[in-house]
Amino acid sequence: MVEEAVWRVSKLSGDASVTTAGQWLALTEGVMIKLGDNVRTGQTGQVLLKRGEETILISPNSVIGIAAESKSGLSTTIVQQSGSILLEVEKRAVKHFAVETPFLSAVVKGTHFRVTANSSDSRVDVLGGQVEVQDLKSGQYAMVLPKQTAMVSAQGPPGLFLSGLGLLNPIEQGTPRSASVSPVPLEGHLSASATNGQKFRVASASITLPAASLMPLNSKQPDWSVQLASYVMSFAKSKANGRQNRREDLFFAGAVAGAIFLAVSSAVAIAQRRRKSKANPAAFH
Repeated sequence: MVEEAVWRVSKLSGDASVTTAGQWLALTEGVMIKLGDNVRTGQTGQVLLKRGEETILISPNSVIGIAAESKSGLSTTIVQQSGSILLEVEKRAVKHFAVETPFLSAVVKGTHFRVTANSSDSRVDVLGGQVEVQDLKSGQYAMVLPKQTAMVSAQGPPGLFLSGLGLLNPIEQGTPRSASVSPVPLEGHLSASATNGQKFRVASASITLPAASLMPLNSKQPDWSVQLASYVMSFAKSKANGRQNRREDLFFAGAVAGAIFLAVSSAVAIAQRRRKSKANPAAFH
């Protein structure tokens, strides 16, 4: 069983490191990752771990560990604190492989799937085979099929949520339990799912708002319009520092849309006023 405990760094690019005896060391190709080791990738880091026919592709801004002790008779447990990993797991007759995030666990007999975790939620996207996903807090679990997704949110309603193509399996009630890992917030990093981009967090320097497009179009514009434009610009700067949450993302998008709508409405009103003025100059004196 020694071979089952060891993963090898098959490919590596960008910034990546591994903990050995509690110390972070630069990761290089060919290095063996053992039980109890943790792997971390930076903004440019990407690592492919291989063990026989099984693989784990670690995306940038991710932190995972190989659990020293697996649970419930499983031979392998991957502890994922943050980021995204793509797994190809050998098919066996029994459940033997699990991934645990701060909010959910995914147990498989053998399959191809992606797990994404951040400080606000965790999700499992199944590409092949079947994955049993459990919400740790509520105990709810379900079998997730190819082209389907299971998600658990820390900020929304509690429980397991399923979506995707085909018939969704029923959600069963299991026993709640505590997570063995805490989420690791990654300030200023993108936290989008690489599969479908359904949600995103604005990264630094990713938004440029021209001031002219949000400012009043004439000197008679109401003061509150100026205040709104100023607020949107200051909010954009704070977003660049990565300090806001998902609800503020939505509010920010609404504020920008509102400001642009006001600007366009003002332009239309001015144009109409000028046409009427030319048609009947006396009416505006």
